[in-house]
Amino acid sequence: MASAGTRILRAVVSVPFLLIAAWCLSIMDPDTIVAFQKPFADSGVIEWDGGKLTILKNFHGIKFLDDIFTGGMATFSPSTLGYDPVAWWQIFSFLTDLGPVYAIWILESYRVGYAYTPAYFPSVFTVAAQFLGIGSVGPILYFLSLTFGPTASDLARMPARDRSVWNRGSGLVLLLIFLFHTSEVFAMCLAPELTTRHYWTWAWQMSPLYIGLANTLLFGLTKPLLSKLGIASPKGLLIVAGIISAGVWGYTLLFSPYSLPTIFIPSSEVPSEFIPFVQK
Repeated sequence: MASAGTRILRAVVSVPFLLIAAWCLSIMDPDTIVAFQKPFADSGVIEWDGGKLTILKNFHGIKFLDDIFTGGMATFSPSTLGYDPVAWWQIFSFLTDLGPVYAIWILESYRVGYAYTPAYFPSVFTVAAQFLGIGSVGPILYFLSLTFGPTASDLARMPARDRSVWNRGSGLVLLLIFLFHTSEVFAMCLAPELTTRHYWTWAWQMSPLYIGLANTLLFGLTKPLLSKLGIASPKGLLIVAGIISAGVWGYTLLFSPYSLPTIFIPSSEVPSEFIPFVQK
């Protein structure tokens, strides 16, 4: 494996990832988010011009999580409830794209060279991203992957089977991501009833944890079956995830009444109101 000197050098050249994480966290501005969330959390009601919705209580049955995500319901509400249509288009595309990201993170963790390094536990980072934003957390995972993961020389010395990102038991990954992430995102954004969208927004908050736990727990039970089915390549998994993501992107291009800059490029101004802040 790589020497200490090589790892230090890789850490130095990977520092830009940490700078990106810090910049994203500053843009997220958690203190301002909490301040905007507080009136909604205190009243237990999300209200906007033309409608209102009562926030579900005790969804997880764990006070710590329910308290945190009660405010999160307010932050997601302009998008998922659709009273800010620009934010709806933005979040539908963005959250769908997380499916392939989760798949890649999990598959990469299967490389032998990643075993028991910080990058070996992708679910830690996907769960953290639910609290801090994937823009703040993802670059930290990439920094750790480059610093502690196998180098090209390390991979070249390994047997071919150990260089692969594929594990026969990981045939479950696509199913779990579709079940606990993609389908819930579609329900959050497309369900005809706003109360249904609200329910699935709650359910989605802990989906990264459910994906990781289910993938780990079910691996041993399904490995013999998956081996018999001959699932030996990650290409099919990533193609399906990519088709879903590309389909939503194509839908956005064809049917959104807003330009792509309007949807995806934030204003340079510092927003002082709730909806513009959520958009940014």
